[in-house]
Amino acid sequence: VENSARMGLDEPAVPAAMPGALPPLKLGVLLRHLGAISEANLERALESQRTTGPRLGAELQHLGLVTFEPVLKALAAQNGISYLASFDVSRVTRGPSWMPAETVRALGLVPFHADEPTRRVRVVCAAPVPKGAMRALFKLTGWTAEPYLIEDQLWEQALRQYRPSPPAEGHYREAVAVNGVDAAAAHIAESALMDRAVTMRHASCNQYTWVRVEGPRQVSDLFVPAIQEAECQAEHIAR
Repeated sequence: VENSARMGLDEPAVPAAMPGALPPLKLGVLLRHLGAISEANLERALESQRTTGPRLGAELQHLGLVTFEPVLKALAAQNGISYLASFDVSRVTRGPSWMPAETVRALGLVPFHADEPTRRVRVVCAAPVPKGAMRALFKLTGWTAEPYLIEDQLWEQALRQYRPSPPAEGHYREAVAVNGVDAAAAHIAESALMDRAVTMRHASCNQYTWVRVEGPRQVSDLFVPAIQEAECQAEHIAR
């Protein structure tokens, strides 16, 4: 089992077919369209950004040229998602049991409502929107993420306060960081020894390879440092 898992993890995930799409409008163009900034202020922020280096939205706010809400609205429009100008972070304290806190932190998606019949989960996130993580979430769990963009500081509060609901009695869920493919393969073999049969799937997601190991009694999310950066893709690789 360990050798099979190691060979499977050495194979890259096959990219999901993505339909062609026009590139998104730039943030400055959207803010100008919203009437949130002037052309002169945009040029000032772009010039300052070349020296300081932060994202344009952060630089505009640092210079006092715009408040956070127009930036949030423009970023949401840029990514084709909704946004929340305010959010009660207490809504994340009873998240779905199948999303351990470590998995939530690794993906950057904080759940606050799950609809079991439709297998849709509402999540809050910060910019840049982790679209790759949302695709990986669907491929590895079958759940579709419905994202809402919120302010960075609010998202960090939600991330700290997230607590999953307890899993069903007799079931065990965990999320751990492992140092390399060999360590992941050994962990998968241990899971197979305990549950007798497991299903393994993996998704390459920027700095991690996310490996989900599912058995009758336990589910493990393993996060392996990726050898090279890649957009999140996922593939069912072994049983």
